[in-house]
Amino acid sequence: MVRAVVISKIGGPDVLEFTNDYKLPDIASGQVLVRQVSTSVNPVDYKVRSGRAQVLPKVLGGDVAGVIQKSKSSKWKEGDRVFALTPGFRWDTDEYGSYAEYTVSHEDWLARVPSTVALDVAGGVPLVALTAYQALDAGGLEPGKSRVLVHAGAGGVGHFAIQLAKAHWKAFVVTTGSTKNLEFLKELGADEVVDYRTEDFAERYKDKPFDLVIDSLGGDVEDRSYTVLTENGTYMHIHNSNTDQKKIEAGKAWTTRKYKLTLVTPNGEQLQIIAGHLEQGSVKLVVDKIFSLDQIMEAHEYAENKQGRGKIVVQISKED
Repeated sequence: MVRAVVISKIGGPDVLEFTNDYKLPDIASGQVLVRQVSTSVNPVDYKVRSGRAQVLPKVLGGDVAGVIQKSKSSKWKEGDRVFALTPGFRWDTDEYGSYAEYTVSHEDWLARVPSTVALDVAGGVPLVALTAYQALDAGGLEPGKSRVLVHAGAGGVGHFAIQLAKAHWKAFVVTTGSTKNLEFLKELGADEVVDYRTEDFAERYKDKPFDLVIDSLGGDVEDRSYTVLTENGTYMHIHNSNTDQKKIEAGKAWTTRKYKLTLVTPNGEQLQIIAGHLEQGSVKLVVDKIFSLDQIMEAHEYAENKQGRGKIVVQISKED
């Protein structure tokens, strides 16, 4: 039995309950047991907690970073420093949750943590970095020639999307952000930054359209983003933003422009590519704030109200 944070009902942060009786997960062939050092809080976590969970009780979280304790994999051995995204972040499963001292991962979800990233913050990488990578990859970018607009560039997904678009696709990148984050966004590598408080990106770029728009905001931002797409451009809607089914169906009816909806999936091969960029220093994780597992309720409260930069990390144990 190990320590974990469980929800047995939906509601506010107070439904997050500690237990010392969480059954140590069994592993099957092709799986590993990970002693966790860190995880994170993502928007999907508090949305599942507050109403989306379909299977209860449930351990939340899909971000994993730690050391392999036991392996039934030919690819990985005990003692390997790894991180992964597991399906534990989803609302329709009670398996693979990461708000626990140990969790299970399939071998194909794992990547080796680069030496440049400490395990006690590496749990902030997988979900947002893979979301950004998969959104960019599905956008059909032509390396060195494409123009990309990333909304909310200072956020978890946004700050990785800017960096990966530059480092991996050599794209021209524009991003939106608040006044206080303009210099920060330029430091991440954005070629141009729009202060959404004082300027309309749709007006500024009406004659300089984009091949890909990545949007985690939805609403009016989504509507205006359509106007700055090239004739064959793609609007990439990050699942969890505020759109509706009618817009999705309308987007599917486009003849040349493409409307795509992306929900991140575990992928160790892609995560290893990201790890390579982290190792080289062409991409970095920006940590907004660090909480301990004992502070998980405070971490959720902060996440739901935050206006910070980058990721919220939750530390579970110490790296040996």
